[in-house]
Order: sequence, then C-alpha cells, then structure tokens
Amino acid sequence: MKQSPTLLITRGCTPLGLALAQAAAGHYRIAIASDDTHTGNALCRRLHEDGHEALFIETIAGEVRDIQRAVNRVLRRWQQLDVVVNLPGNMLVGPFEAAQTQQWQTLASQQLMQVVNSSQSALTAMKKQGYGSIINVVPDCGLLPGPLTSASSATYAAIIALTESLNSELANSPVNAWAVALPLYQEQAEQLDATDPLSQARFKRKTRDSLNTAASLSGDILAMLKTPEATALHTPCASTRAQWRLKRWFTKRWDKKMQQRGRRYRRKGTAESS
Repeated sequence: MKQSPTLLITRGCTPLGLALAQAAAGHYRIAIASDDTHTGNALCRRLHEDGHEALFIETIAGEVRDIQRAVNRVLRRWQQLDVVVNLPGNMLVGPFEAAQTQQWQTLASQQLMQVVNSSQSALTAMKKQGYGSIINVVPDCGLLPGPLTSASSATYAAIIALTESLNSELANSPVNAWAVALPLYQEQAEQLDATDPLSQARFKRKTRDSLNTAASLSGDILAMLKTPEATALHTPCASTRAQWRLKRWFTKRWDKKMQQRGRRYRRKGTAESS
C-alpha cells in the first residue's frame, strides 16, 4: 500500500497552521512544529480521532537545533520528508521611528533565521532522498511594502529574496523552493505586534474587514502543492496580484497611492495623539 506523503508545518499552531493541517490531513501525514504544546497536542488528538497520522514536535522559533530535531523526528517516524511549509510569525506594525532595535532583531532571529534554518535542514534531507518541496509563506507586505510596516516588510522581503535565490540554485535539482505571499486574513488579528495602540487598532480593523480567512488561504497553499507554479513567487489571491501589477507596471501611481495612505495615517495619528 502506497504511503501518503509527509508535510512538516513550522509555526503549525498559528491560525493558518491549524487550518492548513486540518485541510491537508486527508492527503498528507502531518507534523506540527510549534512552541504551543497544548494546542499542538490537542490538534494531533483530533486528527488521530479522524483517522489521520499526525505528530507534534515542540520547537522554539529561530533555534537551529530545534528545527533540525523536528526534521530528524519526521524522518525517523515516516522515513521521508516530502514538503516543509514555513509559516510567518507575528507581524510588527507601527511608525518606523517607533520600532525598537530589539523588535527588529526579534523579527530577524525568529522569522528570517527560522526560515533559513528550516530550509537548510530540510534541503539536506530532501537532497539525500532525491525529492521534496520547501514552501516559505509570508504576508504580502514583503512584496507590497506600505506605511507602518517597515520592519515586517523588510523581513518578509528578505525571505522572498532568499527563496527566489534558492529556487534558482535548485534549477537542476528534484527539490523545489517557492515563496507564497498572502494578504491579511481575518484570524491574523491574533498575530499582530504594534508599536502603539493606534497602529494595533488600525491593523486589527484591516484583518477584521478582510475577505480572506485562514481556511481559504490554506486551500490556496494546498492547491499550489498539487499544481506547482513555474515561478518561485506565488500570489494566489487576486487582490495581491492586482496590487503587484500596479506596483510593477505603474510605479508612479503605486508610489502616489502609498504616499497618500502614509499621509492619512500620519495625520490621523497626530490628531488622535494631540
């Protein structure tokens, strides 16, 4: 009997991670890597009750030994690692000058380096077995930087660049690497860090008003795995694609739009703080 492929989800206890695990359980054997032991173990119990194979692995984001241990656990359990999906952590929002050095360093160590360490560990295993896919998921501010997202935009842009570079290195390899840029979604209100209450409220409202959900976006990720994109960067949502086209093809219009948004944010922030 042919075994189902395996899927390792880092930050698997985030809203998007939970939705992806549940959506993928009928097609993959699921490994959840997270520091949330309560949620991770509860999810695995539910998947087991539904007749699916699942494994929870406690990890700390950014710890290279933890992610290597997670990869090794999957290989010991199932003898193969087909897909790794690296999900983003909390998004930092707020004025550029209000973001502290420690907050920038946290984004670098717990998000950028998490992807670096996970991708390196997975790539080594996948090259040995002769196949595999690495999917790095980021908020689309990494592709479409706007006001109040400087630290997050820089971090996620670096992850996109890393993935595109890796994809080109793997041109003649059976291992693939893709970046997926996703818009804000409703449940993302739980994953916002802000430099100030006004920015927190503004972006919570954006997530609340979004038409996207963790469930719908997890379906987009799974669909991409079934029919991989020819390009390294995948933008499954029409809203992201439309803005990306505007930024690439009508640069002046895009810049004017972002500047107008920035002035509006600053004007409201000044008025409400005075």
